[in-house]
Amino acid sequence: MDGQGRCGGNGKCVVCLGACAMDMIIRVPRFPAADEMVFADGEPGLFAGGSTANIAVGIARVGAGSRFVGKVGDDANGHALREAFEQDRVDTRWLTVDPAGRTAQTIIAVDPSGSRVIYSLGGTALLEAADEFTGDILGGASVLYVGEAFFDVARRAMQEARSKGAQVVYGPGGTASWIGMENLAELMRLADFVLMSRSELRGTTGCDEPEVAARLLLERGVPSVVATLGEQGAACYGRRSRQIADASVGAGAGVDAHADADFETVWAPSFNVDVVDTTGAGDAFASGFISSLVEGRPMAECLTRGNACAAMAIGRVGAREALPTQRELEVFLAARVGAERRG
Repeated sequence: MDGQGRCGGNGKCVVCLGACAMDMIIRVPRFPAADEMVFADGEPGLFAGGSTANIAVGIARVGAGSRFVGKVGDDANGHALREAFEQDRVDTRWLTVDPAGRTAQTIIAVDPSGSRVIYSLGGTALLEAADEFTGDILGGASVLYVGEAFFDVARRAMQEARSKGAQVVYGPGGTASWIGMENLAELMRLADFVLMSRSELRGTTGCDEPEVAARLLLERGVPSVVATLGEQGAACYGRRSRQIADASVGAGAGVDAHADADFETVWAPSFNVDVVDTTGAGDAFASGFISSLVEGRPMAECLTRGNACAAMAIGRVGAREALPTQRELEVFLAARVGAERRG
């Protein structure tokens, strides 16, 4: 493996800018109250992780090319993260090693319901200066995904992508707390799709209703909002002029699209599965959604495939370990969507 993965010159490649980290996952009978001790069940496990890193791997597993852009320290965890990327054929040419850095780490506690609590131990993970992101990083790519990133770096990357005709997907996550709302708004306007969970929409806008929150962002100049809604599936909100939906083409059973004078919504339902571990469900959705976007699939199908990846992930333990392969995804969809159509 030469670190170049499957990111060639065919345009079916996603550049993923963000963080990777080593995750320690422990299973607990319940989360402790203040000043209370709870004993973990079994031994802790060490897993390659980081939200954007997981998305890069998920995209590669379901058949698209992916390239990860971030940093690690020159330590055992950093070497292990690079090896894990290359095992999944993720392009690591722009995974920078900081000789003085300590690779980022997290501790994740998971209870029997699959809920989780995450503690970040910090460390070396992100590009720190805008000039570290150069135009050649985007070579052969048709989509840029930006996750955890400093404002100047994210803006530079998005501007480079737009100048090269690549689509931009932005998953801000919890970055609003450290880059500021004004900077967040600028980055969201530079993206083609802003990917957010229900709670992230609420935190960004103060609105409890996802559709109201999404429309508020659209009115502020955000082009399109893709919202993950848990048991209610996922939706893409956008202005009619952006043609976000070709919902009548390739839409699976249960996929609905509707429009009013100003806005369009495309929606796809979730899949009913037993929840084992919700860690990485959002990353799995993003992997399925973005890889489908690269393949030029209709929006309804992009959402459906994202929902399927998330459903498969929450039925397994771990974040990256739970991400499906291309074959697993196709088998799952054939069984679930086919059964719904027969019903």
